[in-house]
Order: sequence, then C-alpha cells, then structure tokens
Amino acid sequence: MRPKARGGKGKSPIIVVAGEGDNDRQVLRHLITAVHPGAKIVNLKKKTILSQADTSLSPRVAELRRLSQAASVGAELAGIVVHVDLDAVDDAKYIRVRERISAELRKEFGCPSALALAAFEMEAWLMQFPSAFTKVNSRWVLKARYKGCDLTKVDTPKEKLKDHDWDPPYEERAAPEIMGHVFGSKDGAMAPDGKNRSYEEFMAELRAW
Repeated sequence: MRPKARGGKGKSPIIVVAGEGDNDRQVLRHLITAVHPGAKIVNLKKKTILSQADTSLSPRVAELRRLSQAASVGAELAGIVVHVDLDAVDDAKYIRVRERISAELRKEFGCPSALALAAFEMEAWLMQFPSAFTKVNSRWVLKARYKGCDLTKVDTPKEKLKDHDWDPPYEERAAPEIMGHVFGSKDGAMAPDGKNRSYEEFMAELRAW
C-alpha cells in the first residue's frame, strides 16, 4: 500500500530516509519497500545523528525537516524514516530516547514518521535472519547462541559478527545485501529467528501509515 500524501494535489508522494550512514539507509529501503511496494524513496545524503542530541534535538530535527522539504520539491512528502543507532541495549534508555525523538518528529513533520531506533545497532536487526547471512556467503553461519534469542539484549552486535572468524569477515557494506535476501525470495519474506523489539516497533510504525 502506498502511503497517502497530505495536500499537494496532483503531486507524486515520496518517502524520505535519513540516517547515520548509507548502508543503514539502504537497509531501510528494503524494509520500506516490503511494507509499501512501489513507493518512491529518496535518501538524504547528509549524516543525521539524533540519539545523543539532548539539548540540540529540536534544531537538528528542524534541520532534518528543511532537508526533507528540499529533497521533496516537486513532490509530496508522504513519510519520513529516520535511522538512529541507540548504542545501548533495550532498557529504560531505549524507551526514553524513542519517546523523545518520536515526539519531536511528530511535532516538526506534517506527515507520518517511523523511527528506526536500532538497539544496539542495525546488525542486531540482521541477526534475526541467520539464513540471509548464508545467502550472501555460505561460510557466514551465525553462532547458535545468537539464534532464537532477544537480540535487543546483545551489545556491540557489529563486533560480535566480526568475532565470528568468518572468511571473508563481515563488513557493514554487506548489510543491505543481507536484508535484501530477507524479502527477496519468491517464497516470501523470511520469518525472524528470535526477536528484536526495536525492529518490531519500527515495522509496526511503517505498517500503520
């Protein structure tokens, strides 16, 4: 289902994606496309960091709104997706940061928003799908202790993957290809093995548009 634009009669709707790095934004494109097939997606190239923006959160989100409006000239901004690495596990901090950033996005934007507040990092989202790793490289077999567990409780998952002694080792640039395999099968999307609250809440926000 294509998200509905607000106003701007006759303009094509677009979804703008902001985040801390291009690999993360490309991962989010796969997730957005899975929920809203056919949606036009525009990546903001400027690095967006919000998780540690305590006193400066409002001006940073205001700048994000200006950048999103500039990226959607001639179109209608139908949704904003923002990636943030929490760099912490799922605990009271996760709830506090999610509520604070989500409230600021709702205040600044006149369109739906979805916050990809990855606890701990985006790699913890990928680790829900062990088979997607082996689709990229048959040697990339996830250790059993990371299967079927609560991955929001795994700290520094990026380093955990690099410690697997894979040949070649995991690199961040592989993340979009891994997530692409999650939704790329003709048999349908892979089911998560284990869980990740931050992933589930992000997907729920996307589906609610």
